[in-house]
Amino acid sequence: MLLAAATTGGASASDAQACAMTAGFANAGLLAAMRRGVNLPGWDNADESRRPTVTQLAALRGEGLSHIRLPLDESRLSGGDADAYLDLMFEEVILLLSLDYVVSLDLHAGSTIGRMLEVDPQSGQEHLAALWRAIAKRVRSIDPNKLAVELLNEPETGSAVWWEAAGRTIAEIRRTLPNHTIIVGPAGPQRHEILAGLEPLDDANVIYAIHYYDPFAFTHQGADWGGAGDPIRYLKGLPFPATLQDPAMQDRISALNEAGHHRAAQALSNALGAPWDEAGMAAAFDTMRDWSVKHSRPVIVNEFGVLLYFAPRQSRLDWLAAVRRQAEQRCIGWSHWDFQDGFGLIDPATGMPDAGIMQALTPGAD
Repeated sequence: MLLAAATTGGASASDAQACAMTAGFANAGLLAAMRRGVNLPGWDNADESRRPTVTQLAALRGEGLSHIRLPLDESRLSGGDADAYLDLMFEEVILLLSLDYVVSLDLHAGSTIGRMLEVDPQSGQEHLAALWRAIAKRVRSIDPNKLAVELLNEPETGSAVWWEAAGRTIAEIRRTLPNHTIIVGPAGPQRHEILAGLEPLDDANVIYAIHYYDPFAFTHQGADWGGAGDPIRYLKGLPFPATLQDPAMQDRISALNEAGHHRAAQALSNALGAPWDEAGMAAAFDTMRDWSVKHSRPVIVNEFGVLLYFAPRQSRLDWLAAVRRQAEQRCIGWSHWDFQDGFGLIDPATGMPDAGIMQALTPGAD
């Protein structure tokens, strides 16, 4: 819904409608600048030498990225050090604005707030509102065309509980930020299917955020944070595109079974029930666009990426380029996850933007 001039061939009438419909969005400049972005975890690293540098950020701006999604550590927004953390946040926002980015402040809270909302919705909502009162007070002087606020990353609670909490929290934020854009995603991993079943909240100045990591077996191959019983840790070297019938994939399934990783073999077989290709992505992006057009509300994919350790490099680049095309063909803005960690777009050898990734994400950027 942002990029009428950047769409490629094959755009439908509904794609054109999605491009045109947000011309009257309250903060149209902000929405336009959110067309291409990156998440910036690590900006608040205790080791200052591991934080993103001005040189890196300026280089990414030169590559055509114009939006920074800035994750805020919920654990540092309470207690005696909260004011110092809010000061650090404000300084980072001002730095990013000086580099000609727009910024969205993303409350990253793990499962903490979700559990609170499940156990005691009222207490959970009060806690969430208190956090946003403190954040909003600190940034209320910043131009609404330069800064947005995102209620909560991947809320770990039920959809009905979260949507009620989101509506109440938006009303609370509006006391301090009457004109700033608010970003909100569906409960859980913020999937497009959940958004499709929701009615928009009663506030026209809201962007709806989706996270896209399909096929998960490809994008998260080798991930070890799920523990020894998680089959995905044994999935490595998987290509994109791929089908179940590919001899290479059959060989991988056989090798997993021979190594005794039967759950991983079955998980890979199940994941390949539909081909891994760009055509298979289209339905998800059509769902986002169709919801957006139906409700006249903007949608953004503000997380997508591939874990870099075990994915073949060219497959990773091909997947990133495919997601970018699918989003831009429907005028949906995007923000890559992440900056320089496991999904990063910084080349660890040079400390600068990875040329291959930037070609996948911003070909011909002006």
